[in-house]
Amino acid sequence: MTMTDFSGAITVVVADDHPLFVEGIRSALEQAAGLSVAGTACDDLDALRLCVRLSPQVLLADLTMLGALGSLRRRCPAVRVLALGDDDGEAGFMSALRAGANGYLLKGSGPAEIAAAIRSVALGQVVFGGGLAPRLLDRLTAPQSRSPFPGLTQREHEILERLADGRSNAEIARELCLATKTVRNHVSNVLTKLAAPSRVDAALRARDAGLGSRPVLTRV
Repeated sequence: MTMTDFSGAITVVVADDHPLFVEGIRSALEQAAGLSVAGTACDDLDALRLCVRLSPQVLLADLTMLGALGSLRRRCPAVRVLALGDDDGEAGFMSALRAGANGYLLKGSGPAEIAAAIRSVALGQVVFGGGLAPRLLDRLTAPQSRSPFPGLTQREHEILERLADGRSNAEIARELCLATKTVRNHVSNVLTKLAAPSRVDAALRARDAGLGSRPVLTRV
């Protein structure tokens, strides 16, 4: 955890579990006009402690490190959060919003885009990477179809979609920013509601209903 002095600029705390990535972002932001990196952290608890101590305007954090965001909202409600992730689809953006972030960018975004997004988030706007815009607009404007599993909650439906893709509990937990135990509980609820004897059976039923995005490999 490192800290620097700042004054008269939008203050930012950068948090990621890859120190080299953190230093690269820090170096880029320190060259951007009107931004000041108040500190850096390599885990969510250090990020929380820095935000409590320094009250930055923006926390720029890896999507997988937003587990402590609930505590951050209670202790530092004025801090805005911009998440960085690797998922260039809707899932990453929606996971960031569900975790309480005010914006989402891909880690491959350029320094100018990240700096602009930080400024926008600091002003109270919700932002997301330009490449995500067309897909999100399509989703928002597309006609809503009836769910094939109306008995499931929205979260359970999200879990079932990922079961259909063959994802493990650990993978689902990372994607949705949930604890692995919480995912296990949701999977158990899904199996109970579907009267499915196993997650494989639930996954096959979900596939039959059109859920899942990964290609299914079959032998010929």
